[in-house]
Amino acid sequence: MIGAMLAILGAIETEVADNRSLLEDPVELRAGHLAVHQGRLHGVEVLLARCGVGKVNGAMATTLLRSAGATSLLFTGVAGGVAPAQRVGDLVVATDLVQHDVDVTALGRPPGQLLGEPRSWPADRAMSERLLAAADACAARDRRQVHEGRIASGDQFVASAPRAAAIHTDFGALCVEMEGAAVAQAATTLGMPFAVLRALSDTADHGAAQDFPAFLVGSARLMADVVQHYLR
Repeated sequence: MIGAMLAILGAIETEVADNRSLLEDPVELRAGHLAVHQGRLHGVEVLLARCGVGKVNGAMATTLLRSAGATSLLFTGVAGGVAPAQRVGDLVVATDLVQHDVDVTALGRPPGQLLGEPRSWPADRAMSERLLAAADACAARDRRQVHEGRIASGDQFVASAPRAAAIHTDFGALCVEMEGAAVAQAATTLGMPFAVLRALSDTADHGAAQDFPAFLVGSARLMADVVQHYLR
């Protein structure tokens, strides 16, 4: 049993590297196949892990972190903006998360809803309010915008303006990524409060494949700043 309260999760190395470099007294442990770094950030005992890309990886990592002793989870990463008037570098704090690639409409369910499941999974309100305050404080330095709303997840890298517009219209989503809704579903099932922060690395259009790597590092660094502020 690892025995820490807050788990901080990211999908890829760039999304976790800055926070990991700031860990005090880090210890690397294993939770199943998952490499977990335990240490302190601003005096708070945390577990830090990289889950890998995609919904299955996100759900597995969430489950393993819960079994390792995490009692709450903060999921951070980059995303593609799908709502009007967004800019690369903006931040999104999730109110709830939905799977945009789920389609059981033939059985009378709305897009995104699995049989026997809700259409979306709400983030913990108290954690999200604290995360929103931290995001506002960090974004103000660079005159970035902070948005709060629904995040859509799917096992697709969206790089099409029509597809991005459809996700925004069909789901009311502000951004799109590849793990968050699965993390939310797993955390909810396991009784673990969670919050989700995304920084926009692209706008999910035809230029997304070029914008994503170009803005990834800067977006990840901004998210790390928000996490540090959240923990203070």
